[in-house]
Amino acid sequence: MTQPNRRIFLISSALAAAGCAGRRADELRIFVYAGGHEKTMRTVFLPRFEALTGTTATLHSGWWDSMAKLKSAPANDPPFDLMITDATQGYPAAREGLFAPIDFDAVPNHKSLAAVALDNWVFRDRLGLTYPDAVQTIAYHKSTQEAAPARWSDLLRPDLKGKIGLYNHFYMSLYTFACAMADQEGKQGTATAIVQERTDDLFRFAREYRNQIGLWWPNTTDMMLALADKRVLAGNMHSPEYMQALREKPELGAAVPDLDRAMVQVFWAIPAGTPRKSLAHEALNLLFSHEVQLEFARRGMATARSDTAQVMAAEDPLWKSFYPYTADQFQSLRYYPYEFYASRWDELADRWERTVLRAG
Repeated sequence: MTQPNRRIFLISSALAAAGCAGRRADELRIFVYAGGHEKTMRTVFLPRFEALTGTTATLHSGWWDSMAKLKSAPANDPPFDLMITDATQGYPAAREGLFAPIDFDAVPNHKSLAAVALDNWVFRDRLGLTYPDAVQTIAYHKSTQEAAPARWSDLLRPDLKGKIGLYNHFYMSLYTFACAMADQEGKQGTATAIVQERTDDLFRFAREYRNQIGLWWPNTTDMMLALADKRVLAGNMHSPEYMQALREKPELGAAVPDLDRAMVQVFWAIPAGTPRKSLAHEALNLLFSHEVQLEFARRGMATARSDTAQVMAAEDPLWKSFYPYTADQFQSLRYYPYEFYASRWDELADRWERTVLRAG
């Protein structure tokens, strides 16, 4: 576990010396993503939060199950007091009134985030604190017979037929096909337009090249194991966990083409009805402090704090090759086309399942 710094140590000592006077008995329940995010929260965030507030925080980990738990809970008794979510689930939940308004005066560290990260209706409506997370990454094993994949159309090469691994969810992999299609047509940078304006063409393209895919991976662990075993030689990946794998396995490689770069849109939200709003605000502010953001970035995550990003870019060339760190890069930040997906979610999900994932 990360050792508290001098400031946290002094705060903890002061609390102990005062007999923990004013210690709150409340327990802050936080939903986190299972895997690398949970590990980082447990190692980096928990000791700092508990030393700073004198309050226990408990992490509840999972993936798509978080929103089902929130929706099924009584209105004034949510299962979490603070939660991370993404645009695929969080946007609908925000519109349904499942999140409480955030008092951003109580979260001053949000002012250090790049303006583009907050240019979002969720933030403007005070329903969440938005920021970019994973970037869509080309992952590959260095034993590929030809040159290492460096662009999205390389995933369509004949030598890689049956050796490609793609995420089984359409929000990412339909976009991956759009990147490959744009690249193949010599129109790099138009993947979002292809998804939105040429949807039928894109599904035909995905169907045409589905035989390239040897693994529709359900989680990053499965994909990394398949790469290590050379059951697949290349594919798409979420960056944080893969960045850690790159540090440990020299036989793996990665590329993040500048054009059509897409990031996951995530945000922290406070579930409506929680009686622990004050603690949730303190946790939010701590999460976006320079110290915590730096430790998150050192474990493979992006950061929307420009000061933290500059430190990381100077400290770590691998991190620098994945994530935005300059003003121009932040300004050109792009996400998956979530609003378009939301407008046709059921149709796209059904079509993806029937015409791309299924072999028939």
